[in-house]
Amino acid sequence: MEIKHTAALQRIRQACMMGLPSRSVMPVVMRELKALIPSTCVQFTWSSKDGRLANFWSDTFLPRRTAWIILHRARYEADVGTNFRDLVLFGKPTGNARRWWDAGFEHSTTFQAAFKPYGYKWFLDGVVRDAQRPYGCVALIRRHDDPDFSVAEEDLLARVLPYLVHAIRGDAGVPALFVPTGQSAMLVCDAAGEAIEWSEKAHRLAAFAMLEEINCDEKIGRGDFERMRDGLVAVAQELGRRLACADCDGPMPQVELRNGWGAFVFRGYHLSGRATSSGGRIGILIEQSVPVEVKLLERVNGLDLSPRQKEIAMHCARGLSNSEIASHLGMSPHTLKDHFKAIYLRLEINSQRELVSLLDSALSAHPPLQGDVPLRLRA
Repeated sequence: MEIKHTAALQRIRQACMMGLPSRSVMPVVMRELKALIPSTCVQFTWSSKDGRLANFWSDTFLPRRTAWIILHRARYEADVGTNFRDLVLFGKPTGNARRWWDAGFEHSTTFQAAFKPYGYKWFLDGVVRDAQRPYGCVALIRRHDDPDFSVAEEDLLARVLPYLVHAIRGDAGVPALFVPTGQSAMLVCDAAGEAIEWSEKAHRLAAFAMLEEINCDEKIGRGDFERMRDGLVAVAQELGRRLACADCDGPMPQVELRNGWGAFVFRGYHLSGRATSSGGRIGILIEQSVPVEVKLLERVNGLDLSPRQKEIAMHCARGLSNSEIASHLGMSPHTLKDHFKAIYLRLEINSQRELVSLLDSALSAHPPLQGDVPLRLRA
């Protein structure tokens, strides 16, 4: 079991050291954390320097549930007995949520509105901060019919927190190259561009495509984020206009949006045989891509290499020179050369070129779609 934990912790460390935006890294890290500490739901909330809620991500992100919490945050804070600022600035490193239940949270308005409908109950939280500032809070959630989190699982979470500090402290801009994840979902819009049919997954993808930041200052309308709704209407109307002008035998029109969460392609489709700029419904397929480094990490983790060898392979595939790799990993050029020899022997290859070729399928990134983003949607 300890070997399994060590491997998972190493994968989390590698993801946090890639130098990518924390929004790109967090889904990877939370997926590994969920495997390390089995949970129904994992989520991360970013903090500003002064302890304000700055952003939010969850693997089961439900926009209307999150919107309810933002709209009623005073009620939420009263029911849990603390506020986000006090939690990230003064809370314990782990286990702050345990006292919610001692205080009767299960009978509160917040629990009945935002937790009970989804079967959520058991929480394990960890505060991410260093001596300079808070960075956020991670939460793992289990259903009411699952066991509570154990002391051993809380200790595992504590071992992850320093890696998260590193990932957020070195936050970067939007990556340049993305590759498909296979994540996609369909929604249906009316002639005005309003979504009239969509799955939970489509709702979630649309939210992350339109909202680069989700915080307590969000404007909420009809139980949803207004910026999300307005952005989706603009995309749907643009696709409707292009559909009305498109050649029936040509490719379906598309719009691409990019932010720290990834790249999102919206493809428009005719419904009921025909769409026009003044009427008719359109179907929109949302497809998500991630930074090429995220896909590359998956490929590297699939190799039969030691953790250190995987780090070297990762940096080599990303195009770093030997001197840059040695400097980044704090080793001498001679030691790095010995590591490469061991990698070649283990993988039965003979050069760095062959190593990169072995990982090449992860590096086939899609170039930007020039001129395909309406100006009104640019950040």
